[in-house]
Amino acid sequence: MLTQMKSAVDKFHNDEDGIEALQVVMIVALAAIILIAFMTLGDKVIQWMQERVQELMG
Repeated sequence: MLTQMKSAVDKFHNDEDGIEALQVVMIVALAAIILIAFMTLGDKVIQWMQERVQELMG
């Protein structure tokens, strides 16, 4: 049992190139989600900020 766990850990560490590629894909996916959210909500946020600035300026 212990040797199986050790071999699994060794196999995981030997495949670091695959892990790095997976990290890059996950970062790009997260950036895409944030970009989509900003694109859909960005106009509303900008409009809200402009209204608040106008209220402050009187």
